[in-house]
Amino acid sequence: MGTRKISQLDTISDANISGEGILPVVVSDPLIPNRKVKINQLFKGLSQGTKALPGLCFDLDRNTGLYQTAYDELGLSFGTSGFYFTTISNSDTYKSLYLTAVHETAANVDVVLAPKGTGAVKVTGNFVVSDQTFILEDAQGPKVRFEVSNVGTGNSTRIFTFPAITSGSGTTIVGDNTTQTLTNKTLLIDEDSFVITDGDEEAIFQINWPLTQDTRRSYFLPDAGTVTTTAEPTATTSTLLDTKAEQTVLNKSFVDVKFLADAEVGTAFATVNTDALTANRTISVPDTNVILVGTDSIQVLENKTIEGLILQDSNDTTKKITFSVTNQNSSSNQTFEVPPTNDLNNGSDNNVFVTIKAAQILSNKTLVSPVVKQTESATSGITLNTDNITANRTIRFPDADATLLSTTNVDVDDITFSSGIGGATLVGRTRQQQFFYAGF
Repeated sequence: MGTRKISQLDTISDANISGEGILPVVVSDPLIPNRKVKINQLFKGLSQGTKALPGLCFDLDRNTGLYQTAYDELGLSFGTSGFYFTTISNSDTYKSLYLTAVHETAANVDVVLAPKGTGAVKVTGNFVVSDQTFILEDAQGPKVRFEVSNVGTGNSTRIFTFPAITSGSGTTIVGDNTTQTLTNKTLLIDEDSFVITDGDEEAIFQINWPLTQDTRRSYFLPDAGTVTTTAEPTATTSTLLDTKAEQTVLNKSFVDVKFLADAEVGTAFATVNTDALTANRTISVPDTNVILVGTDSIQVLENKTIEGLILQDSNDTTKKITFSVTNQNSSSNQTFEVPPTNDLNNGSDNNVFVTIKAAQILSNKTLVSPVVKQTESATSGITLNTDNITANRTIRFPDADATLLSTTNVDVDDITFSSGIGGATLVGRTRQQQFFYAGF
């Protein structure tokens, strides 16, 4: 068999190598005779190389392999791209291993971890990412980034617990300046933080319970009902009542209402007492300025029409007087006046109404065409006629029981006159006495 060069020999495949590759070496130490060496021993030391020319590369791809630019570092080059591994010593017990993407021409390089099939990228231990670089991106382009600088100070970790999703397959994060609809939420907000804004206007809701402790109360929103005013034009709009604003209240039922002149502490109040009500009642207000009339207050009433007026004694409530206008003519309004002031000036004496049934004494009265009857129901009576009186006259009565004499015949016995009786013509016994005395 002819001699062939080593380069002319066939290359053995890796599968057919069953032993170790060895080479003869010359050892400079005279105490150690010539020895064989394994190839992996001989080639432990390699050139550090560069990114473009790795120290350890593949036969057919000389720019793909391993390299380093400094001690204790390692670069993995594949084509124009690669990864570079370094170590940073944070402390004696805390180190950081850096995996840096490199590229010979591109300034920006993405590192994409692509699991196969349904596999996933998993991390054991803590996965810490700066909030400046952790960005979520939608396939359509929008991106979001989380900012954690406002969660507190120090190195403590704040925990955000995801809520239980009882319906559907997902939920939505709530933003502080987005328009969103919240459902099935229990909001526990400190009273100093519950503020509603409208531009530069703010309304804050607070709890003022000086007497109530450790209690939860429910405040129900009323049914808006039917719209009855144009001030709030829709049935879905209503206004909260407060203690300062001037407002219109519709269709409300008040219990134990108190009216005060102001809201200062200690201000006297008036309470509307409805204890005596047994059914729904209506109080109608007249179309004018009025003052409420009290049962015990001293007040002046004007322009009042009273039906069924009953006057009652203040000491004995069983003593009552009812004024009746049953006998008044229809469609008429008569005026009853008291006498002039001078005629009422009787010193300390009170005036008394005169009634047809009571036995009373009348003083200083002038009667016009009086009729005197024996009884109220009598059909006959005596009318005192003064049509022939030309001046004030005085009629005196004798200090004894007597019967008035009239111009008509009246049978009366034993009448004695203290003076003479005169007349143009005398009749009866008076005439006889006239002729008798004429003879003397």
